[in-house]
Amino acid sequence: MRTSTRRRYRDIIENDLEIMPLMNLFVALIPMLLISAVFLNVTVIDMKAPSEATEADGGDKKENLALAVTIKDDYFVVEGRRISKRVISRADEDAEIQLAGALADVVAQYPDNRDVMIISQPQTLYTDIISVMDVSRDSGLPSVSLLGAD
Repeated sequence: MRTSTRRRYRDIIENDLEIMPLMNLFVALIPMLLISAVFLNVTVIDMKAPSEATEADGGDKKENLALAVTIKDDYFVVEGRRISKRVISRADEDAEIQLAGALADVVAQYPDNRDVMIISQPQTLYTDIISVMDVSRDSGLPSVSLLGAD
């Protein structure tokens, strides 16, 4: 009886391990995972640092408008040299339209100016900054710089 148990043990050991079903699973699973993967598009927001040289020397007045949009909790402030200060309430439904109109007025009045500074508070939301950047670019001010207020 002892020989029969040894023989069974040898039969079990001599059989090859079949990994073909597992390989078939991987062949089907890997392309499925690659197809279902989500790839993110990363975009860059073009910005430039505010130029200290044009502000400090006060030379050419056409370049030195110093247009700024300040984002406060309750309102936007559009101000600069040689333009009147405009305060736009953020509680209005059409606040972004009013801001776009104010910036378009400045562009119409000073067509050589392409710069705008966005001044944000420490608690200003990122989405608010981006929406003001979009409004300023749509209004004809492609060169945007970002400043932080204390």
